[in-house]
Amino acid sequence: MSANKPLVLVLGATGRTGRNVIKGLLESGQYNVAALTRAASASKPEVDALRSQGVEIRTGDFAADPPAKLAGYLEGVEVLLSTVSAEAISAQKPILKAAVDAGVKRIIPCDVGTPGAKGVRGLHDAKLDVRDYLKDLCAASNGVSSYTFLDIGWWMQLAVPGSSAKPAPLGPLGDEYYAEDDKLMLLTDVDHIGPYVARIIGDKRTANQYVVIREDELTLRESREIAEAASGEAEAIRAKRVVLDRAALIQRAAESKAKFTTDGDSYAHATWAFSEYMVSIHFLGENTLANAKKLGALDAQELYPDIVPTRFADFAKEFYGATH
Repeated sequence: MSANKPLVLVLGATGRTGRNVIKGLLESGQYNVAALTRAASASKPEVDALRSQGVEIRTGDFAADPPAKLAGYLEGVEVLLSTVSAEAISAQKPILKAAVDAGVKRIIPCDVGTPGAKGVRGLHDAKLDVRDYLKDLCAASNGVSSYTFLDIGWWMQLAVPGSSAKPAPLGPLGDEYYAEDDKLMLLTDVDHIGPYVARIIGDKRTANQYVVIREDELTLRESREIAEAASGEAEAIRAKRVVLDRAALIQRAAESKAKFTTDGDSYAHATWAFSEYMVSIHFLGENTLANAKKLGALDAQELYPDIVPTRFADFAKEFYGATH
């Protein structure tokens, strides 16, 4: 590690988002990087992989450890960046407070989703609650700590239906289609967000701001036509479509929420969140650049025009290995 580079502590470092963020930070050459992991995970291969890249591993539990320990994990940290799982969104609050108390300069809670208003999605509401909590903490720090909120639209990885040769990352949910298919939606390859994040967290323009990373913007109809053409199996993919209307999604969300509330089933939590996200994206049209800007977002493409975005058509060709 270089003594001249700011230290970024990443939460959720071994998840897909965390790994890609760390890749971008390291490739930028601008940061030292540390990751916080529970003791039980410290010897896992994915943590060893981070070590081999030069990432400092700090051992602790941000969701369960007392404030004194949290303060120790933040020693020397200038940027705290969270990419934790959906189930841990609210559990970020203690370490966010510890970061402000420790004078961490920039704090990024886990968002990396789609823009939208309160009252539509339970998971998004939890993220907005964390944002409000962090805003208040930073305001009370008298400018010592600042926040940045990041959304990235819908993952391109979740927008491709499965073919005979390439299963959909969403499994059977990837075969779903919706009764309304004409709303624009922001799309981003989650594997390519690292360069954007590396620029955003060190940019004075993004302090105390909300930023949206986006690489493409298409309707559901357009994205499926592109994916089907790239797969070479358009007719077969269309034959597997399961078309749902808004009422069906709302009903499934309610049933999944009830199951998760009763027994904590993680698949039920994912289905609940997914169903509400589909209502937001395809029926309410919230996942658009226009809506993000209406909500106060800065556009990462406008901030960093030199970063070449991935277009969904290129992503789909690579996903299916298409040569036609």
